[in-house]
Amino acid sequence: MKITAKHCWVFGDDLNTDVIHPPQFFSLDPETVKSGLFHGLDPAMRSALSPGDVLVGGRNFGCGSSRETSIRSLKLNHIGGIVAVSFARIFFRNATNNGLPCLTFARPEDKGELTAGQSIEVDLDALLLKTSDGRAFELTPPGEFVQEIWRAGGLLELLPGAAGAA
Repeated sequence: MKITAKHCWVFGDDLNTDVIHPPQFFSLDPETVKSGLFHGLDPAMRSALSPGDVLVGGRNFGCGSSRETSIRSLKLNHIGGIVAVSFARIFFRNATNNGLPCLTFARPEDKGELTAGQSIEVDLDALLLKTSDGRAFELTPPGEFVQEIWRAGGLLELLPGAAGAA
């Protein structure tokens, strides 16, 4: 499975879920949730996203609350995946359960080699992040069950009787 990103969006350490999706956009209405993505950080960013774009983060990506609204907003905005130095555990679990791949750099210093806006490809099978200029960075292998959840499109898809369950 490959994620081809027209752009990567690079963030620093400790990107909080309230920055990813501010509380004033919590709603049952998908359009309201979608419109809140990174609103407090850069309201124009959401309109510049392309389907499949990848977020690149530092340490402790997704720290903060355990609410799944930040994941829902990322999915509604068609974010292809996230590669970071490390993830807050609850964010990683929520993302995985919702079928949003979250991978970590095998060498944390590789994050510094990426620049915002460049095209990248994340190869989940080869565990490589490749840049448009030909560089490749190794990613840490996730567990087999985590990969199975990603391939299924989320944990619920693995349940018997689910629309996409095998």
